[in-house]
Amino acid sequence: MKIVIATEAYYPLIDGGAVAEHNLALQLHLRGHQVHILAPSEGWNDWTETDHGTTIYRLASHPIPFVKNDHRLAWRPRKKINRILDQFRPDVVHIHNPFPIGKATLAYCKKNAIPVVATNHWLPENITTFMAKFRFLNNLQFLVDMNWKFISSFHNNCDFVTSPTQTAVDLMTKNGLTAPNRPVSNGVDLRIFNPSNDPTALKKRFNLPNKPTAMYAGRLSGEKHVDVFINSIPAILKTVDAHFIIGGNGREKESLQLLAEELGISDHVTFPGFLDDADYKNLFRCADAFVMPSLCELQSITTLESMASGLAVVAANKYALPELVKSGENGFLFEPMNVQELATHLTCILGDLNLAKKMGQKSLEIVNSHSLDSAVSAYESIYKQLTIKR
Repeated sequence: MKIVIATEAYYPLIDGGAVAEHNLALQLHLRGHQVHILAPSEGWNDWTETDHGTTIYRLASHPIPFVKNDHRLAWRPRKKINRILDQFRPDVVHIHNPFPIGKATLAYCKKNAIPVVATNHWLPENITTFMAKFRFLNNLQFLVDMNWKFISSFHNNCDFVTSPTQTAVDLMTKNGLTAPNRPVSNGVDLRIFNPSNDPTALKKRFNLPNKPTAMYAGRLSGEKHVDVFINSIPAILKTVDAHFIIGGNGREKESLQLLAEELGISDHVTFPGFLDDADYKNLFRCADAFVMPSLCELQSITTLESMASGLAVVAANKYALPELVKSGENGFLFEPMNVQELATHLTCILGDLNLAKKMGQKSLEIVNSHSLDSAVSAYESIYKQLTIKR
């Protein structure tokens, strides 16, 4: 098939949706499909590039206020998208964001009777709390309702809608989604993320001590609530001589480092920053437990990656995280924002590495149903059904 993926967030952006879309594009190409991607450029100019057999059209874009330069929006992309799609003539289009590229692509597909699959990676919290100081906006119900209306109205104009978990799909239908839908996991490549990865070089590079270790990896932005994890560390250290890793980059990194200093725990926390793919897969094996304190996960790719690496997981009991974390089996769930409960669960795991290993084995069992291969096969099936109806 000739497939177009349209998105406002794409590789090499550090973003769960961007990672999922990149994995999907490369795997579709390996299965013999022609895959073209529409995505923002990193500036005011357009260019085209190739990536492992896929073609990426980078469209001129502008920064989003307050969001620095990691996320951008395409600037008036409709004419350019029309021209690209006229030339490529796709069999099916897969849209991942309801923003300028997604809206322009959907308009073209409606006009030209091209079937559209849309995947929702967004919650109202993702839209409003990218900075920690904006979290109060989640308490404004009219704003939450307005964001849901924006998300649902866009997806109701598509032929088929997916989201990574049943929880995510249920949230959409509860908030106005009427289009045909089903959950499809983001998937994780079990050939890349697995317990056989070797952490030796990373431990040496970052001078990581031989201690029980808990980690977070992902964007360091407001909606992830990584500060909750850091605030739990002093209580853990009262019982367990442990170490902590905060992996990734983002707009909150400096404030999180400052928080660690203010709490007097800087010597116990390592911020390795952004790692390339070859190193990143090994980072998980530097730890015994993974922490996901975020309150806005429709699945959480980094949690999948940690589970595929054989880690116990402690996660906020919010949205889709309970679909991955079975409390008492492969980790624990804690009340969102409850620093003390998080500390208690991490102390339990880090203080008993046999328990950590046992929970990590359970994570491996659970994650098997989220393989990247099965996710790509699910999308192939949806694409084929839509093109047959066409």
